[in-house]
Amino acid sequence: MSEEQAQVLSRGTICAVVQLPGRAFPGIHVQGDTFAALLTQLADAARLLRQDPDQREALDELDHAVREVEGLLSFYEVTLSERGIRRPY
Repeated sequence: MSEEQAQVLSRGTICAVVQLPGRAFPGIHVQGDTFAALLTQLADAARLLRQDPDQREALDELDHAVREVEGLLSFYEVTLSERGIRRPY
């Protein structure tokens, strides 16, 4: 196990923006239960779409997952902006 220390730039309810030593840009730390739920949504949507491409439930799951990721990215971008850090993309 490494004894490195990360700098927490901002904490949200389900994630944090974290700067790891030696990395040019911060990353997003997502709580494990949130990450697992997001993966489940994506996997369920993929399964449903394979069974029936017109499946509305699958599209709803995908829309929800996209909104979750958009929220994470927005939190990341606001944190970088507040700290004067340019985006890595």
